[in-house]
Amino acid sequence: MIPKAIGRPNKVDMRVVIKLADMIQHNHTISEACEFAGISRETYHYYYRNNFYFRNKMIIAKENQNKVVMS
Repeated sequence: MIPKAIGRPNKVDMRVVIKLADMIQHNHTISEACEFAGISRETYHYYYRNNFYFRNKMIIAKENQNKVVMS
């Protein structure tokens, strides 16, 4: 028998991380990025403080703000 997941699902999944990183890379504010991704600023800051993977993705996005991406 497969155990059922217990508890509330996370607000921040991979899709939300990608949306946030994309908005931040395109010089949007944290507030604008959070609104676009559908999370609150409090949730953003909670994950930034407590989730190593999330924090690294946001730092990389911030560092890439002024770089030109050719595709």
